[in-house]
Amino acid sequence: MGSFLSQIRLFTGLAIGLLSTSTLCSLPSARLSAEETNNAGYAIVATPNVLADASWSEVVEALKTKYENQYVVTVIKWDDDAFSRLREVFPKYVCFVVQPEEATTEALGTIWQKTRELDDDPYGDVIWSIITGYDSGDALRLAKVQDCQIERACGGTSIPLTYFRSGVVFDEGKRNHWRVKKEGEAEEDRNDAPDDTTRAIAEELNKAQLFVTSGHASERNWSIGYSYKNGFFAAKDGNLYGVPSNDKPFHIQAAGSKIHLASGNCLFGHIDKPDCMALAMIRDANVDMLMGYVVPTWFGYMGWGVMDYYVEQPGRFTVSEAVFANNQALLHLLEKDAQDIANGVSEDKRLSDTKRKGLLFDRDVVALYGDPAWQNGLVPQDSGWKQTLSSEPSDNGETKWTLTIEPLKGQASYKLVDGNGSERSGRPFVQLLPRRVSDVKILTGEEYNPVITDNFILIPATQSVCDGSTFSVTFSSK
Repeated sequence: MGSFLSQIRLFTGLAIGLLSTSTLCSLPSARLSAEETNNAGYAIVATPNVLADASWSEVVEALKTKYENQYVVTVIKWDDDAFSRLREVFPKYVCFVVQPEEATTEALGTIWQKTRELDDDPYGDVIWSIITGYDSGDALRLAKVQDCQIERACGGTSIPLTYFRSGVVFDEGKRNHWRVKKEGEAEEDRNDAPDDTTRAIAEELNKAQLFVTSGHASERNWSIGYSYKNGFFAAKDGNLYGVPSNDKPFHIQAAGSKIHLASGNCLFGHIDKPDCMALAMIRDANVDMLMGYVVPTWFGYMGWGVMDYYVEQPGRFTVSEAVFANNQALLHLLEKDAQDIANGVSEDKRLSDTKRKGLLFDRDVVALYGDPAWQNGLVPQDSGWKQTLSSEPSDNGETKWTLTIEPLKGQASYKLVDGNGSERSGRPFVQLLPRRVSDVKILTGEEYNPVITDNFILIPATQSVCDGSTFSVTFSSK
């Protein structure tokens, strides 16, 4: 990488701004109902350095102002008592505001672990993410991002364009191959992409609201081609550069709020110092939410599985909800495996050693940067099944809930449109509850082995469940 960075130093004067005047996040997004609002809280956990710095404390104030009319907002100083205080207020969302040097792997692990310990069950208790930036101005932009629906996508790896009004997928494994979908037209499978796609991808970032990547990466760069020679993106001095294999480096400055899912990249979420890819993407690519591994990845369940919830179930989850749902799916596999071992289930019916090791590896090493309450789901549309949650009060003060799963394509209903990546498919059904519940009693559907916590329902996608028939689970709660 040293020679490439030398090239960048030579050509930092060559800044080709890739600008656009279009507003990409202008469509309305669903808001919480009155019932949901009354039962939801938003906590801001800020480090002492953030609270003591005038410019960084503006990020906290911006979040308070943004949500004070929608949630009960609580500001908590991140000290030894922070998670005890968080347990007391027990919000729906938690935003951790940290300066870049505080966004460590250790801090990430603490967040994952402590947010599972707010109550007695082994699952996640809040939907959370981290706001930081190369400087406070970048972090402030993340805090102020406005709700939108995602309609335009760019993939540096294969993604299902069928769920988007327009988009482009650049093939990381085959030179010149790409898929193009223009608004109002059928998707085209083409073989006329440039030999080097560095500049083409940078230009597409002006249109895309969602950017998905895979392939080789580090804290300093992302290699665009996986099995053939291509260019790469690189971070230098807080800026983002495109470094083509056949041309001079250029400064990338993309317009329009966007999400970056670095689903298959190593180290993309690791902020080991301010000069890193995550912060450069936030600053120069105008990324308002970024998900990425903070370690070299080899298993992929947490990174790739977010696609199963966020993209393959369009409009059902925001990014932060999809990350939360996928982590609960991972935890459920580990919990079931532990129970199987305790119950003496034979080895051939339990998780393999490799899968168990992979799940444990992936559990706490994916970072999500941005506002956890940002409403940024895809435009709601039919996927493979309808998922409906209804509730009705009873005379004894309890509520009866019914979750119904109605397949639309028989046994094919749960097949992914695009299963690119590792550890894809087979995710359990997850339904987030609109408010916290207690004293849960399963009334019907116990044969489906549902997991019902205070804030979500999870139903394993077993072969008997996914037989193409409609099924329901009903339960009561206080």
